[in-house]
Amino acid sequence: MKNLSYSYKSILKIAFPLMVSNFFFTLIAVTDIGFMREIGVTEQAAIGYISLLYLFFFMAGFSYTRGAQILIAQKDGQKKHKAIGLILDNMLVVLMGVATLLWLILFFWGRAILEAILQDPEVIEASYAFLNIRKWGFFASFLGSAMIAFYSGIGRTKILAVAIITMSVTNIFMNWVLIFGHFGFPALGIKGAAYASNLAEVLSTAIMIIGLGVLKLREKNHLFYFQKITKDIIYKITNLSFPLVVQTLIGLAAWVVFFTLIEKMGKAELAISNNVKQIYTLLGIPTYALASSTNTVIGNLVGQKKFDEIIPTLKRIILISSILIFLFTLPTFIFPKVLLGLISEKGLVANSIGPMYIALVALWLYGFSTILFNCIASIGASLHSLIVETITILVYLIFVYIIFYILDVNLTIAWTTELFYWGSLAILSLLYLGFFNWKKKLNS
Repeated sequence: MKNLSYSYKSILKIAFPLMVSNFFFTLIAVTDIGFMREIGVTEQAAIGYISLLYLFFFMAGFSYTRGAQILIAQKDGQKKHKAIGLILDNMLVVLMGVATLLWLILFFWGRAILEAILQDPEVIEASYAFLNIRKWGFFASFLGSAMIAFYSGIGRTKILAVAIITMSVTNIFMNWVLIFGHFGFPALGIKGAAYASNLAEVLSTAIMIIGLGVLKLREKNHLFYFQKITKDIIYKITNLSFPLVVQTLIGLAAWVVFFTLIEKMGKAELAISNNVKQIYTLLGIPTYALASSTNTVIGNLVGQKKFDEIIPTLKRIILISSILIFLFTLPTFIFPKVLLGLISEKGLVANSIGPMYIALVALWLYGFSTILFNCIASIGASLHSLIVETITILVYLIFVYIIFYILDVNLTIAWTTELFYWGSLAILSLLYLGFFNWKKKLNS
């Protein structure tokens, strides 16, 4: 089928601004860890772990917006623009409630949570100092997530690149100012990194909101009227979002479990894994952007009832992802010390190479498995995508148990758990798309 609605060029047109946005968004965490290298191993280990823990809470809200993004894409495909505003307004009510709940959890039990999962007193203290400030960022980051879902859903992603680049630049500059104490500000250390991240998120969200007026999208899509907050709309968003939320939270919970077990190996192992994780995330940006684009593209095709185009279009997205992930990872595979040397202490670089190679191989699996899974969610197969994710995580946890509790392994072998996770997700997603009659459900 040659004349598809989405050419390679049109897919990249949607995905490229998201790639730029995700690059600079990821750069925030990488630079935070890089700055902490100048403070000490304890702070570097702490900020890497807490950035992951904060991401776990944040992604609860962000993943919820992915379901709304699919609905927005469907309504955009149907040219029902005012319905888009209803979706966004209902989503925002839920997100602000979740942000408030998460803030309260960390306000009352933040330290207790850290003491329950970490064992080094210095790492706990540094982690709490960062998290106690960082929890205020939930409100701006969730509002920003809603804006990302809206712009992505209608395929207007260029402004996202502007907003996220601004956020990244602001974060880097304010890190330098507040961590080390410049322009009359006190040297706040790890606390300065938390303040910088919060400020950067507020600025980025403000740009996206201002963009609604500049691009004349608020009136067209009936945004921020809050006239019809209903259970039906919230249910539709939740029904689509739930498997994506579960998939993301289970995946991140697996990371938290993994890093908690790594922390028990020692500070050096935790610092190494934090550094590898940031590079892993950075190099996986093309696929993450294309997975988000999959929600828009497949959702739009469903809205237009062009069901026969779904698999051919999915193949195009996977081909683009595979090529880009190969090009992104190849230089690091050949010269691993270059990127590691930018964020790692010199004494940690040599021991980081083994885990880095395993992470790069895992990225090649990630390059198509996450796109397959997002396709299942985008066609509305909520129950099936949840089953796929549940089986995947069970396989993963069994392997983690064997690695950490039965076998006496080094850090490199421990990182092979990623291969089992993405490999299992890919196989199960392919089985569903290949053997289940999902087109019949769409046509009904």
